[in-house]
Amino acid sequence: MENSTLSETFVQTTEPAFMVYTSYFMRQIFAALSITLAVVGLVGNAMVILAVPLSKKLRTVANAFVINLSISDLITCALLPIEAMAVLSEDGWPLPHAYWLCVMTSVFIILSTGCSSTNLALIAINRWVRITRPRIVAHRIYTWRKITLMLVFSWLMPLCVTLVPPLAGFGELGYEPRYSFCAWVKANPKSFHHNIIVGVFYAPIQLIIITFCYGSIFRYMVKTSRRMVQHEVNTVSSFVSGSNTSIQKTLWKRQIIVTKNLVYVVCTFMVCLFLFLFSLLPLGYDWSIRMTPYIFAIVYCNCIIDPIIYAASHPDFKDVFRYMVRCRWRNTP
Repeated sequence: MENSTLSETFVQTTEPAFMVYTSYFMRQIFAALSITLAVVGLVGNAMVILAVPLSKKLRTVANAFVINLSISDLITCALLPIEAMAVLSEDGWPLPHAYWLCVMTSVFIILSTGCSSTNLALIAINRWVRITRPRIVAHRIYTWRKITLMLVFSWLMPLCVTLVPPLAGFGELGYEPRYSFCAWVKANPKSFHHNIIVGVFYAPIQLIIITFCYGSIFRYMVKTSRRMVQHEVNTVSSFVSGSNTSIQKTLWKRQIIVTKNLVYVVCTFMVCLFLFLFSLLPLGYDWSIRMTPYIFAIVYCNCIIDPIIYAASHPDFKDVFRYMVRCRWRNTP
């Protein structure tokens, strides 16, 4: 009986621990991807932030939220090299005397994710008011004082969600040994509660707002486009009315292009957000645990996608980026 007990104990103690990274090459892949995203994201988001004050065409209310979105992405990109350094270390956090750096990285990455989702909801509301409501309504809502309050809220709410639960004892942020990067510490039994709080405040409300706003915009655009076609047919006889119709049609097409561009941004972020929320679920399967670092890498890709979308399809940003690349800053339209 004693021999069997000793043999069972020996088997339990000599069983190898579960490894997320089966080889050091996997760590190098994640680190290389993080560094690449950091460089591209820093350059791309910096260009977006600089483009708005350079161009009069870009100084709009919606672009105030776009700048805020780029700032949150810029912060994430700036912290990715720290994540790469942590992953490359096989012996725990590589800077034991600077553990605060890992905690700070965790806080700001989670904070910027919440700020991004809130900003996209605010952008959706702005497009909905701008397109479907009378101009006087938009002017009443979007004064600079109210815009400032909205921008402050987009940071304050995620900041509270990120910091208050750990400070109250619900979860812990820092170095996670299983994945070798800075995030939630899984060893703390209440970290999952913090995950739930983040999931509740970062996704459902914003998703409902975004779906409602862009759904309403789409229905309004369909009705308005039909009305404009009918109006154009009825006013062909007059040169003046035809000219006015042509101007309205041009402005309307521009609104559609800008809105489509923002929808692309929203869709890419929502895909990344769902992957981020999926990574928070404690599935417990080996494959899901090993996939978590790569899911985070895909989520980080969202930080560089937005500038690429602006450069490829946004009519105003595309023009301004062209002048910036050619170093013709003073001639920016």
